[in-house]
Amino acid sequence: MLRGDLATMPLTDVLQWAEAARRNVRIEIERESGLGAWMITHEREVIASSMPHVRGVLASDGTPDAPGPGLRAAAIESLLDLFLETQGRFTLRDVSESGPASSEAAVKLAVPLGFLVMEGLRQLDEWPRLASTYPDDAARLRAIGTAPDDELGAVQAAILEQARRPFGSGTPTLAEMQLVLGLSRTALLRRVDELRAIGCVEVEGALPGARDLAATLIDQAAVLVREEQFAEAAHVLRSLLASSPADTRVRRLLEQTERAHLAACYAQLAKTDVVRIARPPSSAISSADQALLDALAQKPRSVAALTLLSPLRELETLLALIRLRKKGIVEVSPA
Repeated sequence: MLRGDLATMPLTDVLQWAEAARRNVRIEIERESGLGAWMITHEREVIASSMPHVRGVLASDGTPDAPGPGLRAAAIESLLDLFLETQGRFTLRDVSESGPASSEAAVKLAVPLGFLVMEGLRQLDEWPRLASTYPDDAARLRAIGTAPDDELGAVQAAILEQARRPFGSGTPTLAEMQLVLGLSRTALLRRVDELRAIGCVEVEGALPGARDLAATLIDQAAVLVREEQFAEAAHVLRSLLASSPADTRVRRLLEQTERAHLAACYAQLAKTDVVRIARPPSSAISSADQALLDALAQKPRSVAALTLLSPLRELETLLALIRLRKKGIVEVSPA
């Protein structure tokens, strides 16, 4: 069991440690407000979390054992809110020590830890801008456009649907929307901001220029990570970093994307697997692939030994290995 303060070990660090160590754990968060939350990780995924504290349209979609898109989305939003907690405490237990108690409602999820950390970091960086862009919770929200259903998440779709309905004397306020949907203020504003950016809603009194180009590109990178297109996401983030080398936000997101990519590679290759050359290449290959073959020239090696001997970075070595295996140039077998 591990305990600590979020002020000294933020949730980001806790989750990255669990991901890197491949630990199956239950992470409990104690807020200063007294409202607790927890999540359970297994094989680098969050597989269950506590029910959202606020009830509403989204949390009523399905049951914890069979959650609909709304309840799943509300539970994930609750997890993202935890990244803004800086003064609470955390407790980390192996799941063998403590899974969900029989009386606890656990929302079943399947959220990669890498994606959760990347999205949490992005929302943490975005929050000061959101708070200043939408300072008045009495501001009214109005639907002004549409978007294809497959481009909207469950929360965005629910916001847009409610914004089209008559509400009291007019369109709903931001505060009313929170109550109807059962979202925190932070969760509502981050999704309203996305809808405003694509021209689906307008908010009274919101400051102009809601999003800059970098924020839009980071959003695109987050979508690519969620779809496990890690190389494409890294390309977007490296391009941003090249134009703004001092941007620590982009640098952190790039590091997390590469960790997620590394985890995806190790899902295909065990460190103890043995790699040997099956046949010489029949055509020209890249310098990275040739460097890997040179490291195998004398004898077969384990994946772990290969990553140490290769002149390439660990991720580049694994990607080269996967490429060569697909071409039939190397074969990989269990130890």
